[in-house]
Amino acid sequence: MKNTTPPITQTDAVDMADLKRKSVRGGAVTMVSQAIRIAIQLTSTVVLARLLSPDDYGVMAMVLAVTGFAGLFRDLGLSSAAIQKKDLTSAQQSNLFWLNVAMGATLTALVAAGSPLVAWFYGKPELTAVTLALSASFLIGSLGTQHGARLVREMQFARQAVATISGSIVSLIIAVSLALQGFSYWSLVWGNLGGGLTTTVLLFTLSPFWPSLPAKGTGVRDMLKFGANVTTFDFVNYFSRNLDNILIGRFWGSGPLGFYSRAYSLLMFPINAIRAPINTVAFPSMSKLQSQPNEFRIYYLKISGLLAFLSMPLTAFLFIATSPIIELTLGPKWTNSSQIFAVLALSAFIQPVASLRGTVMLSLRRGGDYLRWGIYNAIAVSIGFACGVSWGAIGVAASYAIVNYLILYPSLLLAFRDSPVKPADFFASVTKPAVSSITAAAIAWALVRGIAHSSHITELIALFGIFSVTYLLTYSLLPNGWRELRVYLALHRFFLKSCLRDQA
Repeated sequence: MKNTTPPITQTDAVDMADLKRKSVRGGAVTMVSQAIRIAIQLTSTVVLARLLSPDDYGVMAMVLAVTGFAGLFRDLGLSSAAIQKKDLTSAQQSNLFWLNVAMGATLTALVAAGSPLVAWFYGKPELTAVTLALSASFLIGSLGTQHGARLVREMQFARQAVATISGSIVSLIIAVSLALQGFSYWSLVWGNLGGGLTTTVLLFTLSPFWPSLPAKGTGVRDMLKFGANVTTFDFVNYFSRNLDNILIGRFWGSGPLGFYSRAYSLLMFPINAIRAPINTVAFPSMSKLQSQPNEFRIYYLKISGLLAFLSMPLTAFLFIATSPIIELTLGPKWTNSSQIFAVLALSAFIQPVASLRGTVMLSLRRGGDYLRWGIYNAIAVSIGFACGVSWGAIGVAASYAIVNYLILYPSLLLAFRDSPVKPADFFASVTKPAVSSITAAAIAWALVRGIAHSSHITELIALFGIFSVTYLLTYSLLPNGWRELRVYLALHRFFLKSCLRDQA
């Protein structure tokens, strides 16, 4: 198929050495900040799981499923448009800011007015007040959208990290303090709002962007079109992200939904610690390379290979260590989450690397294909959820895993069409990490299974030790595996030097 990527010109050329330095430094900052945020969230999960009940989490999940739908329209895809556009002006970004604020205010009013309908749908009167309170999050978040986009566009990830980490800390303090005083699900509500407000205030303060009054003739129409495709994608993709919560809550109640939502959230903590920093850096970096096909493909291969090397063994380990992880983090009353956690880990095995397909399409300004992929994915996953809900939360989790593997190859064909990247590049990136992870998981599980353990900590340590050694050994024995391990070790050293340099 003909490649429609625009040819490189002298003015489009990007200094690859400089981009590498910025990518590694940005990755260092975002990964450290993400690790801190995950630690905060994990602390929150461990503490609050012992202070609150599954029903409290179920109430929050019910409302978040609804507010999450409305939240699809808050950004309007304009943050992605601002990051991706090469020649963004201050006047253009100011107009985008006011559009975001107007939409945030509108959504706050609409969700507040519809709060009785939420309570009626779930049959829980207490949801009216919860929905009314959480409606304020739309206006709060919209005020910092373009400020955050400017920081990402200019790869000033340290400032962005300060804002997000501070918001997480404030959210934790508020939630735990109120939970200790017996505020049940309201501790989660006020923690959510307090953390969001803190992040927005700091983004507004730390970003170099300062909005001016709206102006005509700034040329934002193309960005609005691009943002419309992103927003429509988010709209249809919402069902694949939240229909599981809605169906479980509607047909099985808040208790099973609480088990499911905690299993899903706990699984995403470590995965996001790896995926989010890499994706955050990859989008602006690949956007800069959109006119350089060869460099674009090389960058994709490196970033996808690194993501697979880190994420696949992580999810494989989580799969075999489900029981001790659930017991140690959530406590004995959450054992019903164990099977759900394990099945969801099967889906997560390929998801981090597969998520780069969206980054490829957005960085090449292929908003139409991005939207088409969202529609196909939403239809497939929604059908899977509808089929699986008869078997409860575990059925929903299993259907999600099955569908993700069935649509993988067709999604790659669409995502990489007319781009420098091909489906073969994806499989080349994941083959060695996948083989090594599966081998290590099978050996570690078989060896530890028959050993009597004095505690879950002992079991977890044994699994981790055997798994880690087996993974690295298997990887090194595969073709070019040892050479790649040395490259990742060199990258790790460069990563540490970048961290030390930034701290100095």
